Amino acid sequence: MTSAGDQLLSFIRFLRGQDIPISPADSMDAVRVAGLLGYTQRDTLKHGLASVLAKSEREAAIYNRAFDRFFSTEIAVNPNAASTPDTSTGDGDGGSGDKDAANTDLNTFKQLQTDYPEAMNTDQATLAEALLRGEASTVALSIEAAATAVQLNGIKTFTQRGQYTRRMLDAIGEGGLRGLVIALETASDPRLPLVQQWRQVLRERIRDRVERAYLVNAGGATEELLDDALKEVRLGNVAPHQIQRMKKLMARLARKLAARHGQRRQQARRGQLHVPATLRRSLPTDGIPFQTRWRRTRRRRPQLLAICDVSGSVATYAKFLLMFLYTLQDVLPRTRSFAFSGKLGEVSDLFAQLPIEDAIDRVNLDYGGATDYARAFSEFSQLALQDINRNTTVVILGDARNSNSDPRLDLLAEIKARCRQLIWLNPEPRSAWGTRDSEMLPVIRHCHTAAECNNLKHLERIVDKLLADTKRP
Repeated sequence: MTSAGDQLLSFIRFLRGQDIPISPADSMDAVRVAGLLGYTQRDTLKHGLASVLAKSEREAAIYNRAFDRFFSTEIAVNPNAASTPDTSTGDGDGGSGDKDAANTDLNTFKQLQTDYPEAMNTDQATLAEALLRGEASTVALSIEAAATAVQLNGIKTFTQRGQYTRRMLDAIGEGGLRGLVIALETASDPRLPLVQQWRQVLRERIRDRVERAYLVNAGGATEELLDDALKEVRLGNVAPHQIQRMKKLMARLARKLAARHGQRRQQARRGQLHVPATLRRSLPTDGIPFQTRWRRTRRRRPQLLAICDVSGSVATYAKFLLMFLYTLQDVLPRTRSFAFSGKLGEVSDLFAQLPIEDAIDRVNLDYGGATDYARAFSEFSQLALQDINRNTTVVILGDARNSNSDPRLDLLAEIKARCRQLIWLNPEPRSAWGTRDSEMLPVIRHCHTAAECNNLKHLERIVDKLLADTKRP
């Protein structure tokens, strides 16, 4: 494939990194469009590719920004160089001043070559002269040759940009200019600022080329790295500017879990033979049971009861747990939510009436305060204990710190005896369980499962197991 075709495929990879889904068929259509339109007319190519690569208004907006950014190929060379001849007809000099300045720079450079012959080899001198003359194509070819030499397409992470910039500078021969700068500094040569300016222009061009390669090759990989890192950040430490990314990540995880657990297997279960009903149905056929009747066991629909401590120490964790659970309502069993700190109350209606975030803010407002597990377990028993059966899963989120007061674990034991499984999620690390006023060690004895849960990866694993367990008979 031609270099232009390679650049088009790189652009397609860049678009995928910008969250535009492009199938292999779309890529083939884009190659055909580019083949028909050619690469010389930038605007024509832009609109032609948009017709096959951008399929919605959102994608079109992203595409336009991405195209302009990816194909921004202006080469910044010597600002004194005049790339076009002067065509002015007035009395002014037009571009003659720039030409004179460029010629002065070139003469200065050639004199430097004579004065410091050991500083630069022939290739370095050729590149420096191209910079001074404003020969953009020569500079661009040299930069692309250096990019190929250092395998710039291998850049994957943000932190590699400095490493690849240094490699490209070495490959392109910037060391000669660096040596010349050192020689001029040693000699206190007044031409030093001019050489530093040339060197800075070259370094900026190299940095721009590395930045473009990073955007193309590492855009999607960086997004994955950021998501993976965010999964392991403690939910209490999620910064405000990361909330939107966290929501998108939670929605993506919810879709994955929904796809994994959404389709329930249908099992044909007849049950035991219903002898009396079968005999009654056989009377018209002289007792021959042509039509058998079977006992059918009615399975109760499973339910989930979520009890969240929304006191100051764990409120953020409760927020993300509730948000995740209600994002999965299509595949989770019936969910009832309870919130407590000093008092406990059912908040299921709030989630049915309000958007999730508004409901969570209302919950924190109504039930925030100092934690009292004894009161919370007592009020929960009054509200919901009679509704708990062997198809009920109870999930409690809390740090089990009760200010050295009796947490009434006898009520927790009764909840465990009635439900299918009791899961306690503690946002504190296991090393902190049982320290100071923590009642977590005795709590563990009254739970089927007790787990550390303080980041999205923990939460995903626990909810995945919960969904798998609720599907079992």
